[in-house]
Parts: sequence; structure tokens; C-alpha cells
Amino acid sequence: MPQSKTPSIPLSSIIFSQNYFCDDTDSGRIRTGFHYDNEQIHKDSKNIYNRLRSIYEDSKFVSEISNMFPCLPVIANERCGTWYIDPQRLCAESVYFKSTDGHTGNWAFNIRRLNAHLLDIIVKHSGCIVVDSTRRGKRLPDALSKTIPIWCCTINLAIKKYRDSIGFERKNELESFLLQEKSSEWDTEFHSLSSVISNSEHSQIVSLIPKFAQDLINSGYNIESLSNKLKKPLRPLWFTPSSNVFIHDLPDYSTVSFFPVICLSASQMVEMGSERRHGYLYVQGSADDHEMWAMGLTPSLFWKHHKTILNTNDPVECEKRVKEIVDGHRNTNPELLVSNIDASKNFDFIGNTCVAIGNYKSANPLTCWTIFDYIINCTPEPYSDSEPIPSPPYSNNYLQLSIPEGKKGQNNLFSSIPVALEFVKKPLEEKKRILIHCKQGIDRSVGIGLAVLVKYFDDGGVFIKGGVDNK
Repeated sequence: MPQSKTPSIPLSSIIFSQNYFCDDTDSGRIRTGFHYDNEQIHKDSKNIYNRLRSIYEDSKFVSEISNMFPCLPVIANERCGTWYIDPQRLCAESVYFKSTDGHTGNWAFNIRRLNAHLLDIIVKHSGCIVVDSTRRGKRLPDALSKTIPIWCCTINLAIKKYRDSIGFERKNELESFLLQEKSSEWDTEFHSLSSVISNSEHSQIVSLIPKFAQDLINSGYNIESLSNKLKKPLRPLWFTPSSNVFIHDLPDYSTVSFFPVICLSASQMVEMGSERRHGYLYVQGSADDHEMWAMGLTPSLFWKHHKTILNTNDPVECEKRVKEIVDGHRNTNPELLVSNIDASKNFDFIGNTCVAIGNYKSANPLTCWTIFDYIINCTPEPYSDSEPIPSPPYSNNYLQLSIPEGKKGQNNLFSSIPVALEFVKKPLEEKKRILIHCKQGIDRSVGIGLAVLVKYFDDGGVFIKGGVDNK
């Protein structure tokens, strides 16, 4: 087939935009319009108005797909997945599958992030939908394209290994035969998208799955219980805004031989990561790193007030409304006005230890000191402006670690660990009750709590006086 030739275009026929050449009076130099436009787009991409408009636009696709499968719970992959889901469909539980566990060359099955609660949800509802998004350059985040498929395949193989191992130990020959027959039909294939993952990468991941499965078996996790309740293997399926979805030709997943784990990527893939649209700049993966742009707005506040926030075409007015909503929420602080809050819903003790992980509400001064003896606040903010520092006798029992949310807080988290470990040393020896909390109870507090467990407890949750030397 002859190669088509691009017709030559005379320079005189090219129309340049007004700002193709613009005078930079501040620096005294001339900048090309391309450079100017890129700077403006970069600035606009961090604007909260453009971010929220983009999120709302993407949420329509999430609603469209979730409505096709009304029986499947819609689950957010933290941290950005929650932004895209209408609270009316959002499952109370969330999951945490990290994209870094799916990065090329760093594939991992992380037992510390097992997301075991998701298995109970899948069994109860015969599947689930996990929502996430990604920024420019990809159709799917690595968490959906690789981390979750690795998770599904590893669990499937671990169950098969377990069933194969006990099949030969059964005294009843018929029972043994049926168990092996069931195991032979069990899917242990690693399923991936060929349009996203190359054959080479697929093969490399496949070679690691047996080790991941054995690590899970050796971890002490109750594989027998999992084998008994998981009647069908897990299988990932993918939906993106570019998927060809035929609403009248959808399979009935209740009759298939597997539990579907639908990996739903909310954002539309655009070439440069952003795209001018009518009245706003669409930003792919807008919810990512929300602490950089959200001005204190949370997903729940956004959905509660989204009509008010987005009912304007003026970015300045949008920022003003967000600030008013956030300030109003902070100033109201209903937790401080109600004395009979059931605080136990906002924290959980770790196993049989005296250490609990909680969210912002768990640190309510009206209730927390009746439950806990020591408190570690992992956020930069006190519980309220009116009580910046706990008054005696609690002032010596309170530690505030100013760790920002998200990626920008990683260095602070690492530097705060030694401080926290020293703070809890004596209270642990005295079997005092300790609360470690952050805003949502799923981020910084978990990191500090994990460090405490590794330092002062063995694998069985038994306290080790003086701690262990992990150097």
C-alpha cells in the first residue's frame, strides 16, 4: 500500500494564535506562545475548579458502569478512588492496592496490605467493582492493571496449593477425589490486558506468582477458612472510558465460573494529561494528590455540596465557595457539641494489643480520655482551634506528629517514627491504652502503628519489653 504524502502547506496559510509571541515584560524577554500556553495549562491543572469539574465528569462514567451491575458493591481504592463515587453507591469499606506493587520490575504481593476484608465482600456479593484513576499517559493505573490481578492470581494459587496438599491426606477416598477434581478446575492463570502489559512483562509476573502464593501460605493467614468460603476463583475484568460497552449484551456474572473483580478506571485518557473543554480544563486523574489542591475539601464534603460548588463558571467563585464550606465544617465541629458519641466506631484496637488506630473523630476530647491513656496525633492540626494543647493531667500523655497527608508527608513520617517509638515505650510496659490517629485512620496513623508493632511485639502479638533491635 503506497505511503500517503503530507501535502506542503505555505507558511502564509498558517494562523497563529494571538499569544504565539508574547512580551514578558517582567523578565524583559520574548517568550513563544507555546511556552506561555504550557505554563498556563500547568497552572490551570492545579486549579480546584478544573479538578472538581473533571472529577464530576469522570464520576458519570463510574455511575454508568456501576448501574449496569447494581448487585455489585462499588469500592474505592484509596486514596483517590473515593472522589469519583456517588455516596449513594459507595461501599462503606475501601481498599488499598498500591500502584507501586505493580510497577515494572517491582511486582509484589504485599501481605501487610492483604485487603482480606475485600474477600468477604466478594463472597457476600459474588464480586465487586474497584474504582481508581490515573494521570496522563495511561488508560489504567498500575494498581488496577497489575497489583489487583497479581492479588487475584496469588490467592487463587494459594487456595489450589492448599487443596492439593490436603487432598492426599484425606482418609475418605471419595472426599479426596472430589477435592482434587474441584482443584483441577480451579483457575490459577494470571489474567492481564495485552493492550497494557507486554508479553515479556506478563511472563515475568507469572514466574513470581508461585513464590507469592507460598509466602501467603507461610504467613499464617487462615487459608483453610479462605478455601472453605471462596467457592469460585477470583478474576479481574477491566472497564475504562475507552472500553466498548454494549449495555444490552452484558454477561450475567452470577452464572460464570468465577467471582468478577471489576477494575474500573474513572478518568479519560488524554494525550497531554489535560484538555481544554467547554468552560474548563479537563485534567486526567484529577483526584490524585488531593492534598495539593483540595483546600481541605474531602470527598464526602464535595458530594454533599457538589451542586453549590459547581454551579458557577468562575474559578475564583468556586474557590470562595469551597473555602466557606470547609471553614463552616471546621467551625461547626458537631463532634465537640455532642457528648454521647459512640467513639468506638471511630477506632479499632490491633488484635489483643493495647494499641488502637483511629480517625479524627476518635480524638474527640470529650470522650477520648475516658477510653485512652495516651494519644498520638499524626496530623499537623490539633483536634480543634479551641483546644490546641491538651490541658493537665493529659499534656504529658499527648504527642503531636505534624505529618502532612500523602506523598509529601513521607519524609516526615520516617523522621517521626523514632519519636513515636520512644513515646510509647513506657506506656506499653505499663499496659496503658494508646490511640494513634490521623484524619481518616488509614494513612499516617497506620504507618506509625505498624512501626510500633514491629518494634515492640512478636508475630503473635505478644509484647516484647524493651523492644527488638531491627537494625
